[in-house]
Amino acid sequence: MKQIAYFMFMLCISLVLGCATSQQSTNGMTYQWNGTGADVYVTEDNFHIHMPTTFPAGNETFHITNSSNSKHNFKINGNGIEQSLASDIPALGSDVMHVTLAPGTYHILCPILGHADLGMRLDVTVTQGH
Repeated sequence: MKQIAYFMFMLCISLVLGCATSQQSTNGMTYQWNGTGADVYVTEDNFHIHMPTTFPAGNETFHITNSSNSKHNFKINGNGIEQSLASDIPALGSDVMHVTLAPGTYHILCPILGHADLGMRLDVTVTQGH
């Protein structure tokens, strides 16, 4: 009985800590300067968003790939911007989002019900100039 209680306790702690933190890792994801902004490469998988956490301001193009077996979406908000994809990205699909970003901090998330709570959220910093 003590083993079951300990397991349940550790499971609850893991869930709480996982939901309370934001991802900061880029997981090797990159951006490229295109002359007026950044081409930002994003991969969404089972409840993670992998992308650069810092990139320069400008006319951004987010190249979003869903590498999971469930649908996802992509939303950015902050500094007067709130934009998401018009439709969900199907499993193993991809989409592109264009948005002009000024320097500042922005919140990225998957707006599908419950996905952000499961870890599909992070903050990014858009910097001045290239």
